[in-house]
Amino acid sequence: MYDVLKDILVSDLHVREKDVVPTATRDEVGLDSLAVQELATVLNERFGIEVHDYELLDTRTLADVARLMAERRPGG
Repeated sequence: MYDVLKDILVSDLHVREKDVVPTATRDEVGLDSLAVQELATVLNERFGIEVHDYELLDTRTLADVARLMAERRPGG
């Protein structure tokens, strides 16, 4: 799921690819609350992953976000 997350961050949210590493925090890649909300929407609409923005805001690193995505993936 990390590769899916990385693709979304780079392609949809325009995060610099070199900044997207598993240990990076939301702040380190420049995801403000609006971008987190947009990420939650993309995950739901494109992949059927139900996750709320406040849950994403509670994660520490991008690896944590990817784990949450994997847990919530339909059929996961």
